[in-house]
Amino acid sequence: MKEQEKREKIIQAAYQVLAEKGYDAASTKEIARAAGVAQGLIGYYFANKDMLFAEVFRRESDRYCESLPFIREQGNREVGADAIRAALSVPKSRAEDDPSWIKLRYELYALGMRNEAVSANIRETLERKRRHLTELIQVVGKLPEAKARSLAPILLAVFDGLGMQRLCDEDFDYDGAYEALADMLDAYVTRVVGRNA
Repeated sequence: MKEQEKREKIIQAAYQVLAEKGYDAASTKEIARAAGVAQGLIGYYFANKDMLFAEVFRRESDRYCESLPFIREQGNREVGADAIRAALSVPKSRAEDDPSWIKLRYELYALGMRNEAVSANIRETLERKRRHLTELIQVVGKLPEAKARSLAPILLAVFDGLGMQRLCDEDFDYDGAYEALADMLDAYVTRVVGRNA
């Protein structure tokens, strides 16, 4: 197995173990077993367990951003509620299809607040996500860059927050919350685009 393949297997195994067990219960021994590598190899590629988990966060965030070409397609549509709802279906489905990702994100946020080395990695990852969202907002909402840049961190927080509520409360009206979000975004986009048209 090549060096890059071993590193990738470790990252994938860390994601699986983290999602299943959570940060505190995830051990490098278990990650090594899941990856099919010697435990010492984890230390060869990553300074410590926290840095491995920060890399998992970065990698999965990047992979998520790269998997959103559907949203860009909405930019070809006329701005309106239908395009906004279609674009919102992507982050909405993430918590429905992969709830472990939401749980993992919150664990890694907490880790970033406790560990300065990991914090830098998480800040950088969040900045990339905000930039990516800014571009998508410009494409779908036809908003000026400054408005899109201001809206991106709000939406990122809303996506995470709604996902967490869905995870923690089986009675939470997740669909209704996304409907309200779509209505609010449609009203905002209409106001801003109408004013700048």
